[in-house]
Amino acid sequence: MKLVLVALVLLLLIGLLEVLLRLLFGFGSPLIYKADPDIGYLLVPNQKVRRFGNQIEINEYSMRSHSIVTDRPDSTLRVLMIGDSIVNGGWWTDQKHILSAMVAKQIIAKQGGSPSSTIEVLNASANSWSPRNELAYLKRFGLFASQMVVLVINTDDLFATAPTPLPVGQRSQLSRSPPSPGTG
Repeated sequence: MKLVLVALVLLLLIGLLEVLLRLLFGFGSPLIYKADPDIGYLLVPNQKVRRFGNQIEINEYSMRSHSIVTDRPDSTLRVLMIGDSIVNGGWWTDQKHILSAMVAKQIIAKQGGSPSSTIEVLNASANSWSPRNELAYLKRFGLFASQMVVLVINTDDLFATAPTPLPVGQRSQLSRSPPSPGTG
């Protein structure tokens, strides 16, 4: 009888721990990727998740940016940043601290703190993308009427392979959320 009671308490504690990890740290709600025959993989559009206290937003074009209109208003300065994890920031970087957000803040600061136009720094990126993934993305979606494009590359990009969807579904690029307790 004591063994059954200990097992039940242990099971209850494990269940409580899982619920706390999901609610407080965002376990169970990772960013989700989708395979793509040309780009290799990209983030599933329209995601808003919180991981380890960091807010992450993916728009309708699989960018780590807020929702946008493709036709840039005349009063908007639009910069498109494209790259890999350096631009993306991953789950460990809050939306307001990713590279594109910091660049937008710098542009506003250079304008004296109150921009005369709307500033949009778009963030087309995914972890481990190479110039080939990025080119395929641009061929598919275009430049979004941006006045400037910033391509961020690193030395690993010199040895990159052709885009492939093989990483999707693996540990770092999940294709679905993990099951909730009791759903198997």
